[in-house]
Amino acid sequence: MHRLQTDSVQSVQQSIDDWRTTLTAMRWTVIAVIAFGWNHLVAWLADAKILSQAKATRLTGLRWRAVTWLVLLELVLGQGVLVNAIGLMVRA
Repeated sequence: MHRLQTDSVQSVQQSIDDWRTTLTAMRWTVIAVIAFGWNHLVAWLADAKILSQAKATRLTGLRWRAVTWLVLLELVLGQGVLVNAIGLMVRA
């Protein structure tokens, strides 16, 4: 029974390790698409009268703030920068 449980955990961990690089690349691609497509999307929504011009202008100004938050979330949660930094401080 112990071997069955251990093998299952190891196979799940191996599967996660296999997908880690692909999922990281996908997250960074989504962030890049948002960064470079934001203005086009906001302009399209304004042209379609879904957004008012004032809201479109405000959203255009918020692009880099949103991208910054997405990058910070990726670094902290996806890449474990905070965990690694704390680990380095504890070892020092």
